[in-house]
Amino acid sequence: MKRLVVSSLDVRYANRILFNKASFKIEAGSLSGLLGPNGSGKTTFFDVVCLLKKMDGGEIHNSFSTLLYLSQVVNTPPVLRMFDVFNMMMLFCSDTRVTQKHALGKIEKWSPGIAERYCEIWKKKSSLCSYGEKRWFFTLSLLSAHADLVILDEPTAGVDPEFRYHIWKCLEGAVAEGVAVLVSSHNVDEIVTHCDDFYMLSQQRLNRFTGAESFMSAYGAKSLDEAFIRAASHAKG
Repeated sequence: MKRLVVSSLDVRYANRILFNKASFKIEAGSLSGLLGPNGSGKTTFFDVVCLLKKMDGGEIHNSFSTLLYLSQVVNTPPVLRMFDVFNMMMLFCSDTRVTQKHALGKIEKWSPGIAERYCEIWKKKSSLCSYGEKRWFFTLSLLSAHADLVILDEPTAGVDPEFRYHIWKCLEGAVAEGVAVLVSSHNVDEIVTHCDDFYMLSQQRLNRFTGAESFMSAYGAKSLDEAFIRAASHAKG
C-alpha cells in the first residue's frame, strides 16, 4: 500500500525548535487531520513534506506517485475568469489533460448537486469571486486532478457553511476512491468528525489520535476546545 512516513523529524527555525523527533504516517485511502495553534509549525510541516523546506534531521519515505499541495494563500490574476485559472492550474498539477467535464463528473459524484454551483464560479471573473469561493474552487479542482496524495492547508478557512459542507463531502469522496488526504484546520470539531485520525502538534511532536474521547482524555479536558487549548499551552511551554 502507498504511504507517506515521517520518522524522527527535526526542524529548527533560527533559535527555535519546531519539531523534535516527530513522527507521522498516512496511507492511501485515508483522511488525516493536523491540529495546532498559530505559529506551531503546521505550514512548516507541509513545506518539509513537499520538499519546499529542508529538515535538520529525520527521514521521509513517500511511495505516492503524485503529491498536490494547496497552501493557505490563494492569489489569482483578477482579469482572468476562473476557468482560465483552472486550465493554468492543471498545466502545473497534472501530467494528463483534466477537463471541466472530468472535474464536474468527480465532484458531482462526491457531493451530488454541487456541479451547478461549481459552474457558476467557473464562469466568473477572478476579481468578482470572494476568497471563500476561490478557496472552495481550488480545493475541489485539485481533488479532481490525477493525484494520489493531496495536502490542504486550512481549506475551510474563510469558507461559508454551505461550501464547507461540500468540501468535506468531496474530501471523503476522493478518499473513498483511494486518494490520501492530509488537511489542517483550527476547527477541532470538523477534524474530529471527518478524519480517520488526526495529529495534534504539541511540545514539538505530532501526537496521534483516532477520536474525541482519547484526545480529551490525553489532556484531561471535558471538551474538544478545552483539549486543544491545553495542548496548545503545552506547545508554548
